Amino acid sequence: MRTSLNITATAPGSFPAADTDSVVLVGNPNVGKSALFGALTGKYVTVSNYPGTTVEVSRGRCSAGGRTLEVIDTPGAASFLPSSEDERVTRDILLEDRARTTVVVADAKNIERTLLLAMQVAEMEIPFVLCLNMMDEARARGFELDDAGLSERLGAPVVSTVAVRREGIGRLLSALESPGRGSVHVPYPAPVERAVAAAIPFLPVSRIAPRALALMVLSGDETLSGWLAPRVNPEALGCLEEVRLRLRRDFPGNVA
Repeated sequence: MRTSLNITATAPGSFPAADTDSVVLVGNPNVGKSALFGALTGKYVTVSNYPGTTVEVSRGRCSAGGRTLEVIDTPGAASFLPSSEDERVTRDILLEDRARTTVVVADAKNIERTLLLAMQVAEMEIPFVLCLNMMDEARARGFELDDAGLSERLGAPVVSTVAVRREGIGRLLSALESPGRGSVHVPYPAPVERAVAAAIPFLPVSRIAPRALALMVLSGDETLSGWLAPRVNPEALGCLEEVRLRLRRDFPGNVA
C-alpha cells in the first residue's frame, strides 16, 4: 500500500522537520535507488511535493541499530550543481540544516557516473555511505570492485547490494550506524583556491563544509540565490558576487 500526502510549508524551499533521524538517498537516474528505498522501507511510504515545486519526494521509515530512521528518496541527479528542478530539489535537501546521513547509490557496473556525486558529498563533509547497487549485473559482466580501496579513498563505508533481491540490505543498515564524513580534497587552480578563501567569510553557517558551499557559489549557480538570500545580508551577497566576477576575469572560460 502506497499513501500520498501533499505537504505545504510556510517558506518556499523549506522541508518539514523530521521527528526521527533521517537518511537521504541520492544517485544518478536508473541506479536502482527506488528499489533500494523499497527494500529499506517496505510498503508504507508517503509521497509529497517538495515545497514550492511539483517534484515528488518519497519518505518512509526503517530500523537500524535500535533507532527508527526516516528514509528520503530524492530525484535522480547527475550533479549537485543543478541543471534541472529535480537536481535543485536534491541539492536543497542536502543543504538543509538537519543532521542526516546520506546514501550515495551507484549502479556498480557504471560506477564512474556516481563517483562525481560521491566526491561532491565527500567534499561537503556530511556523513555518508556509498552503496554499490546492482552488483549482480556488475559481476555478470566480469567487474570486480575494490570496496575497501574505495572506502579508504572516500573516507566513508562502501557497501555492495542487489536491492531487488534485498542482498546486502543488512550490511547497509549496519553501515548507517557509523557513516563517514569524507576525506576528499580536490586541489583546484590557484585562482579558484584564492576565490574560495575570499568567499568563505561571507557564507552562512551550513551543514556542508564552507569550502564545498563556496565552490557552489563560485560556479555561478543562480538557483542558490533563494537559499542564500534569507541567510546572509545584502552586503555579503554583493561581496560574494564580486568574488565570483573577479574569478571569472582571472579564470575566463571556466566559470559561469
